[in-house]
Amino acid sequence: MARKTREEAEQTRQLLLDTAEKVFWEQGVAATSLTDIAAAAGLTRGAIYWHFANKLDLFNALCDRIVPALEAVDSILLDTHYNPAARLWHHVHALFNLLHTNERMRRLCAIHHIGCEQVGEMAPLLLEQLSWTQEKEALLTHVLEEAEAKGLLRAGVVPRLAAVGLNSLYGGLCHSWMIAIENDTIHRHLSAMLSPYFVGVFRDDCWLQGAAPAA
Repeated sequence: MARKTREEAEQTRQLLLDTAEKVFWEQGVAATSLTDIAAAAGLTRGAIYWHFANKLDLFNALCDRIVPALEAVDSILLDTHYNPAARLWHHVHALFNLLHTNERMRRLCAIHHIGCEQVGEMAPLLLEQLSWTQEKEALLTHVLEEAEAKGLLRAGVVPRLAAVGLNSLYGGLCHSWMIAIENDTIHRHLSAMLSPYFVGVFRDDCWLQGAAPAA
C-alpha cells in the first residue's frame, strides 16, 4: 500500500510539472500562479504545496527535467577522441540539434529566455543563471586551453575571453531561435553562422577534423 501511495504521489508530481510547463509556456511565468497550475491540472492548491515549496521550487524542478540531456551534450567537450576545437564544434551542433528535435527542451528554453522575468519571487534565478554561466564558461575555457596547448589557437587568442565570446554566441543564437521558434533558419544554417567565429579563433580548419555533424 505504501509503495502504491509513493507511486501515486510521483504521478501527481509529474502531472503538476507537465501542467506547469504548458501553462508557463502559454501565459509566462510571472502571470501564472500556483492556483492556475493546480486548476489546470484538476488538483487543489494544497497538492502543489505537498510537492513544491513555492513557484520557484516548481520552476527549478521543471528545469531539472532537461539536465540529463544537457549533461550528455556537455560530455562531448571531454571526448578525447577528437581535438579540442572539433569537440567545441561537435558540442554546439549537438546542443542545437537537441533543441531542434526535443520539444520539451525547446519549450523550457523558450520559457527561460522569453517567458520568465527574474524579479520578485523568481529573482534567485538570476544568481542561478550567473552560476551556470560561470560553470559553462569555465568548461569552455578548459577546452580552449587544451587547444592552445596543442597549438590550435590563432596568435593573440586568449582562451578565457574566447570562452566568454563563444558562450555568448551560443546564448544569442538560442535566444534568436526562441523568439521565432517556428523559424528553422538557425538549425539549417548553423555551421555557416558559427564558421566566422571558429575561423577567428582556430587555425587550419582544425575544428572540422573528424567531428563535424551536418547542421
